[in-house]
Amino acid sequence: MNKFAERLKLVLKDLCMTQKDFANKIGMSQTIVSNYCKGKREPTLDILILICKALGESADFLLCLKDE
Repeated sequence: MNKFAERLKLVLKDLCMTQKDFANKIGMSQTIVSNYCKGKREPTLDILILICKALGESADFLLCLKDE
C-alpha cells in the first residue's frame, strides 16, 4: 500500500470520519475515496489540495514528506 493511502486512512480514523462522509464532504463518490484509501488510485494535484483543506492536513504530511 502506498504512503498516501496509509496517511489518508489514519487521518480519517483520527477524525472518526467514514469514507462515505468524507466523500460527501469533498463532493466525490465513496468509490473514489475507497480507491485512494486502498492505494488503487492517487489524486490529482487539484484534488490533493481539496483533500488537504477538507482534512486540515498538509500535503507534506499526507504524502509522507513530513511526519508532523
